[in-house]
Amino acid sequence: MLERPEIPSGIRLELINIVLNAQSLCLGHALEHIAEAEGSEAASKFKTELLDSVKHGRIDMALLEDTATYDFVVAMIEGLPVANPSTI
Repeated sequence: MLERPEIPSGIRLELINIVLNAQSLCLGHALEHIAEAEGSEAASKFKTELLDSVKHGRIDMALLEDTATYDFVVAMIEGLPVANPSTI
């Protein structure tokens, strides 16, 4: 399992937004890569399993403590498109 990164003290909100957006784009890129390499069914399965792990606290239990944060993270993942390899 990956270690939780330390957020530097005093980091500006704008930088947190950049990091959050970059991580969302990285997840989207990963889904595209999975769809290209393994097919859209595999990408869809990855997304479903990722959501299940997030929703059940298997990635970060702290996420379950705040409803607004939980809803935000789940909505971001749910909003990621699963590409059809023929359209990439």
